[in-house]
Amino acid sequence: MIPLVVRPAAQAAELVQLLRQHGHAPLCCPLLETVAGSELSRLPDLLHSADMVIAVSIHAIHFAHDFLLQTGQTWPHIEYFAVGQASADGFAAIGIAAICPDDPRSEGLLALPALQQLVGKRVLILRGNGGRELIADTLASRGALVHYCAAYERHYPEFDGEQLTHHWQAAGLDSLLITSGELLQRLLALVPDHQQPWLFDRQLVVPSPRVAEMASAAGFIHITIAQGASNQALMAALELRKME
Repeated sequence: MIPLVVRPAAQAAELVQLLRQHGHAPLCCPLLETVAGSELSRLPDLLHSADMVIAVSIHAIHFAHDFLLQTGQTWPHIEYFAVGQASADGFAAIGIAAICPDDPRSEGLLALPALQQLVGKRVLILRGNGGRELIADTLASRGALVHYCAAYERHYPEFDGEQLTHHWQAAGLDSLLITSGELLQRLLALVPDHQQPWLFDRQLVVPSPRVAEMASAAGFIHITIAQGASNQALMAALELRKME
């Protein structure tokens, strides 16, 4: 198959390599760039006072971990949670066992038994510049003292959507690997309206029911929900579609 990979460059390169190893011919076009967040300098103090840490994306873990390494510091021995399997894998890669829900959404995380009784607990949420307000609001309503750390910031490269769409069509693009609602929205904004019927007819692989609902509402027809946003989960879902 000829899938489109749009996740940030570092993760995109790993996914492209994996797809090629399994006989696919991916096209790579990162629609999102990530850079170190403006609040990383606060991370050591926030970690020192936290009872538990929640990571809402693997990017937050990568940038936080790099900052700690550069400043000669380590992760404290407290409870760690990940919204999805990709983030849990990110924690595992640095030696941290994080609790992860089967349902890779904010709602799935909030349903975990360990996050029900939180009176007086200090919770640190690692995220980008904005997002996941539902988690903070709900945990605060359960008595938690919630702090954010913007471990990374998002930037969108400028593209000529018409030209890019023609390139994808000429290359025979037949599938899309979209790892977040944010990237789905960016793709929809990039592809011109008159080209969207073509886009909606591509095979779409998404990481969660939430993103699948967004895609269906936008007009996508062929949607597969992977078992999370990890490269392995995306590739496995695409392999299933290839065999059908």
